[in-house]
Amino acid sequence: MGKIVAVTGNEACAQALKQINPDVCAAYPITPATDLMQRFSGFVNDGKVDTELVLVESEHSAMSACIGAAAAGGRVATATSSQGLALMWEMLHIAAGTRLPIVMPLVNRALSAPLNIHGDHSDGMGARDTGWIQFYSENAQEAYDNTIQAFRIAEHL
Repeated sequence: MGKIVAVTGNEACAQALKQINPDVCAAYPITPATDLMQRFSGFVNDGKVDTELVLVESEHSAMSACIGAAAAGGRVATATSSQGLALMWEMLHIAAGTRLPIVMPLVNRALSAPLNIHGDHSDGMGARDTGWIQFYSENAQEAYDNTIQAFRIAEHL
């Protein structure tokens, strides 16, 4: 039997990314997704992955960097939440329209008006018709599994 550990969804996704070892991850911090890429950056810093971690100036730039890296043939990921996803709006359509296999864990958070840090699906539902396949996780194990499956599906669909 495997080892049972208690982790958050962000930790589970970071561990999945570690196993996947993407070529490029572009990151810009936004709560509550910051922890995911912060944990993954530790794996990069410790040499546990060969990933090129690109720290950018906005979420729009994060998706732009992912589009460029995926178009060049890389295995690519980013992560975001709420307003970050909204800022990526233009680039989401470009990524989907060019059928690039980019994986983006979305740590759901309400879109702010003017500030909201509560969890809901308004960010993901706002991107529902952009052409991205969306998986929803009920717990950390599903977040881990869905992250790995997302790469397989994106690269072979």
